[in-house]
Amino acid sequence: MTHDEARDRGQHRKMWPYLLRKPMKRANWSRRLPQPLSITGLMTLTTLDDVRTLMKHLPAEHRNRPTWQHVAAQLDDAARGGDVDDAVVALRLVLSLERIECRPR
Repeated sequence: MTHDEARDRGQHRKMWPYLLRKPMKRANWSRRLPQPLSITGLMTLTTLDDVRTLMKHLPAEHRNRPTWQHVAAQLDDAARGGDVDDAVVALRLVLSLERIECRPR
């Protein structure tokens, strides 16, 4: 086997994990939350897009915290067909930690 063949074979092996992954679904940000959430004096969240909008307006130092990064990951997963409840639970926990009042409507 030549050096080029070995190199090509190694690159091919490195590609397997990517080839075996399922393609990502297109995000559906219009998915509804199980219950609307009201953030006192600010806004009411009814869809995943509402939560995404809220997060875009957070200061960068908040968005970069691991807790908010987890919410963002759960939100993205829910938009791609994952469990919306997981995203809502993560969001409510983080809002509670931040001492932001949030109630179901």
